[in-house]
Amino acid sequence: MINKKKPNVKSASRVLDVIEYIAGCPKPPTFGVIQENLGIPKSSLSYLLQDLLMREYINIDEERKVYYAGLKLIQIGAISMNNTNILREIALATKKLSKELNVTSHAAILDGRFVVYIAKSQSTTDFSLVTNIGFRIPAHATAVGKVLLAALLPDDFLMRLQNVELERYTEHTIISLKKLQEDLVTIAKNGYAIDYQEIIPGGICIAAPICDKTNKVFAALSATLPVTGIDDEALGKIIARVCFMANCVSMRLGNFNEKII
Repeated sequence: MINKKKPNVKSASRVLDVIEYIAGCPKPPTFGVIQENLGIPKSSLSYLLQDLLMREYINIDEERKVYYAGLKLIQIGAISMNNTNILREIALATKKLSKELNVTSHAAILDGRFVVYIAKSQSTTDFSLVTNIGFRIPAHATAVGKVLLAALLPDDFLMRLQNVELERYTEHTIISLKKLQEDLVTIAKNGYAIDYQEIIPGGICIAAPICDKTNKVFAALSATLPVTGIDDEALGKIIARVCFMANCVSMRLGNFNEKII
């Protein structure tokens, strides 16, 4: 996991702390609230706020004496989103997730009743059937596929899978349409899917949705690893990290609906 290091430039760190705190507050904070929560000396905080006001990174409501995000901060966010390349962001996320957790990470999209893999980052212990970008596999047997199926409207789901004989890959593969639908309800509620030896004996995969700015699920990010040695605590940490990383990609694409578990 990521280790937080001591900041090299204290003043720069304080500026970022102030911006992040003001932008992330549920309601605009006063000077006193900012000072209390960030622990910055009053004189230093006063100078920081004045500089940020002058450069329009923040604004102040003079009547209520509260601070909020300024025009420059909003412009930078908009420019960043406009310059975002979707495939690049997804590829970077798979690499980062793979490196952090030492897992094989994938990203996939839905094509009919199949998933098509659009990114892969391989770990030292590659536990995956996916051999290359563009690899296709039935969605019902994979965590990424189930995340994508769970986002479909009921009619769309039935159009893709009704009257289809679901392939069995292991004794754990769900081949009943009714059981799959029940599983998808839980997945939609939880915000992630787990494939426990459903496609690979001895393998486990955790996937979470990537959403666009309209909140539509259009891709899924996953971590695949051997089931050996994975206890509930370790699994919980992996689930949280996969969800966090998928949410980061969604935010880079303009989706700011909170999905981090």
